[in-house]
Amino acid sequence: MKQALLSLFILLVAIISLSVTGYALNEEGQYIHLKQMDIRFEGTDAQVTFYYELDMFSRVYVFLLGSYNLQPTLENVLFDFEQVEVREIGRNHAVVHVSNISRQNSEYYLHDSRALGAKVDMLTMVYPDGSSRNVPGATSTPYTFYGG
Repeated sequence: MKQALLSLFILLVAIISLSVTGYALNEEGQYIHLKQMDIRFEGTDAQVTFYYELDMFSRVYVFLLGSYNLQPTLENVLFDFEQVEVREIGRNHAVVHVSNISRQNSEYYLHDSRALGAKVDMLTMVYPDGSSRNVPGATSTPYTFYGG
């Protein structure tokens, strides 16, 4: 009996691990739903905070094996950015530092549009002066400039 339960558990973990790692899936089969992504610009760098929901199997997977197994998925969402460092991953949020997200041009910073690896319900760009810009249904970051 114990061996059957252990085999079932191992099979369940294997199936879930195959479905969770890697890329965020499309709308029909999505296991991670990106509700909001905040980009807080800090000079040429930025702090990116994701707010997400996981499907039931992914929540079980994260509960059993830890939330850091979501790191490849988050990195894949930011595939078009060069220097990405995941700093914190929780059950429903993650914090990522992105270096050189913008380039400095005299007293302004320029951010070129970058593709995202998944659709985000609401992208919020927060500038150093405290102002912000919302982009609903974002699949890329918009071109923008801001002061230091």
